[in-house]
Formats: sequence, C-alpha cells, structure tokens
Amino acid sequence: MFRSKVNNKHDFIIEKTGDSFIVNGEEKEFDIQQINDNTFHIIHKHNSFKASILHYDIQNKILEIKVNAQTYNIEFQDENDLLLEKMGIKNTKTKMIDELKAPMPGLIVDIKVTEGQEVKSGDPLIILKAMKMENILKSPHDAVIKKILVETNQKIEKNAIIIQF
Repeated sequence: MFRSKVNNKHDFIIEKTGDSFIVNGEEKEFDIQQINDNTFHIIHKHNSFKASILHYDIQNKILEIKVNAQTYNIEFQDENDLLLEKMGIKNTKTKMIDELKAPMPGLIVDIKVTEGQEVKSGDPLIILKAMKMENILKSPHDAVIKKILVETNQKIEKNAIIIQF
C-alpha cells in the first residue's frame, strides 16, 4: 500500500491485489504492458494510455510522468512512511550536508567549481592528492557553492572543511 499526491492536489491510497488495484477503496482493473524501461501502455475501461516516466527521484520519492500529452508530478509514501506518520514521526528526511570535509590529509591539486555555482549530486568539486593518488571529491547532493575554503596547492588535514554549501 502507498499514498500518492498528484500535482499537489489529488490524494490517492493505492493497494495492489493480484492483477487489480484498489484506489481509494474502489477496485480498478488495468492492463499494463511495459514497452521499454520508462514507457508503458495502459488500458483502463477500454481506453488506451501511453505513460512515460520523465524523472524519478527515489530518495525524495518524487515521480514525474507523462500520460498521453499531460504531465503529472507525483509525491508518494510507501508503507514504511505511512507507519512512521501513524507513529507521529513525520519528518523522516535527513538533514542535507552543508559542508564538504577532507576525507584524508592531502594536497589540493585542482578546484573544479566557483562560489555561487550550482552543482548536481556527483559533480566533481575538488581534486585531492593523497598517498600519490588523485582523488575526485564529488558533490553529495544538488547544491549551490557558498564558500570555498581552500586554494590550489594548499596542504590540508583530515576533516578540514573544504567547501560550504
């Protein structure tokens, strides 16, 4: 079972039972065929729909789909989220990291970003040379670089703050 909110307006409680679904307490039958990784063909009440997954953020449980020509943004909660909410624990998301620290002592070889720059999760930020190896330190999440606290050719110690987000 899970709960979904579509376009911040419509709430649905969905349960899958065999080949059918129960949506807000009412049984619905869908014939769903997967065309490729992100595209599905759906038949419901003799109507045909083409659904494509445009974006899926598993960490924040957000899905953007296109059904025929209409785009929908869906936020969802799985059984664990619903159980935590029932227990009164609503804010289950972890705090975003607001600084990047040196994982080991070393030498700053290159700085790949500038202050004020927007970065995506996994973007390279710093090249740190340690134990004769160059290590690429990457962004832990989507962020904006607030302050760079190191310079090229600077030696740093383990846990030194390198960048603030």
